[in-house]
Amino acid sequence: MNAAEAKLSISDLATDSIEGDIRAIVRGNRPAGAAGLCDDILAVGATSIADIEKLIDELQIARDYLKAEGERVRRLANRYAHLTQTASDSVKIIAESLGKWRNPERESLRQVHAARNEASASNLIDDVELQPEP
Repeated sequence: MNAAEAKLSISDLATDSIEGDIRAIVRGNRPAGAAGLCDDILAVGATSIADIEKLIDELQIARDYLKAEGERVRRLANRYAHLTQTASDSVKIIAESLGKWRNPERESLRQVHAARNEASASNLIDDVELQPEP
C-alpha cells in the first residue's frame, strides 16, 4: 500500500469512528459525561444546518435573478438583431430608389454644369490676377 492509500484509509477510519460516535450520541447511547458534549454537537449541527439552508435560499435567489437577466439579455439581443436587419433592408431600398433616379442624361448635365462652374471660377481668378494694382 502506498502513502496516499494509507492516508486515505486512515482518513476513512477516522470518519467512520466519528460517524459512529455521533450516531451513538444521537441514539442516546451516550457514555457518562457526554451530555454536555451532545448538546454542544446538536447546537453546532443545528446552526450549521440553518446556515446551509440560508445559503441555499440565497443561491436560489441568485439563480432566479441570473435566469431573469439572461432572458432579458436574450430579448434585447433579438430586438437588436431585428433592428439591424430592418435598417439594412431600408438602406438597400433607399439605394435602389436612388439608383433608379440616376440616368445618363442627368449625369451628363451635372458634369457639364460642374465644368461650366469650374471654368467661370477659373476666369474670375484670372481676371483678378490680371488687374493692375492701384
